[in-house]
Amino acid sequence: MENPRVRRAIGPPGFQSRRTLSVGLLLGKALRRGFKWRREAGISRAMRPPIRPRAALSLLLAVALGLAALPAAHAAGAQDRDRNRAEPLAEAQHRAWRAIGRVNVAGFDTGGFCTGTLIAPDRVLTAAHCLYALRGSARAQPGQVHFLAGWYKGTYAAHRIARAVLSNPDFHPGKKPDFRSLRSDVAILVLETPITDIPPLPVATPDLVGPSVTVIGYRRDRLNALTKVTDCRVVVQSPGMAGLGCPVVQGTSGAPVLQREGSRWSVVGVVSASVSGAGEVHSVAARPSAAFLAGR
Repeated sequence: MENPRVRRAIGPPGFQSRRTLSVGLLLGKALRRGFKWRREAGISRAMRPPIRPRAALSLLLAVALGLAALPAAHAAGAQDRDRNRAEPLAEAQHRAWRAIGRVNVAGFDTGGFCTGTLIAPDRVLTAAHCLYALRGSARAQPGQVHFLAGWYKGTYAAHRIARAVLSNPDFHPGKKPDFRSLRSDVAILVLETPITDIPPLPVATPDLVGPSVTVIGYRRDRLNALTKVTDCRVVVQSPGMAGLGCPVVQGTSGAPVLQREGSRWSVVGVVSASVSGAGEVHSVAARPSAAFLAGR
């Protein structure tokens, strides 16, 4: 059996380089097997810190423990369904999702992109690892982080620069992967000026989510338009995180994990990592706590 790992990824329009972390940032040009952060990143030269397969494997096994009771026949059929849920959104469909946009991180000859969601007129929710797209693993300064709401093929509904970036204090990009590092992979961008003409998407913090969710974001294979993944099964969950049955593509880091009640959509998490290898969990969502959202 292969040893799965975790990967994450970021990436800006012009950059096509890769950086892989031990827990995996959804980052880089090509997927490797295992847990990966899902940030699509572009850097002048590839930066590849040492991978710790044992730590990554232990994380995957911990997630897999929650799947032991699933019948094999159900698992096989469910996995087939999960692979075929991606729907590219046309221009007319983008207007309904203008609160979702590109988070571009730009430095000198380095940078990356993720997905982010406007959750208040001056607040954008994304993944914390998206802020570490610069050379040498430095966290981006506020002025280097841009939010382009409703980005579609070079056009956008609003563009703002961050005046502050607020990461979960428990997130440490160089730390060995574990449940704590995944569930703390959330960040808020405080914008220089509010976006008042786009309704924000509210954040909900229920104890449990599911049984299925929707993921909408920008992907490495479709940089300039949104892709929507529907009926994504919540396979297993614990406080602050959820293991999802749908695979995600590089660039989707920070994308909103959405749940619908009637006609109302709310954000219940953000894409943090992808999982490859055997098993039903193909991606991991970090779920922000009410305390973090309140600034406590």
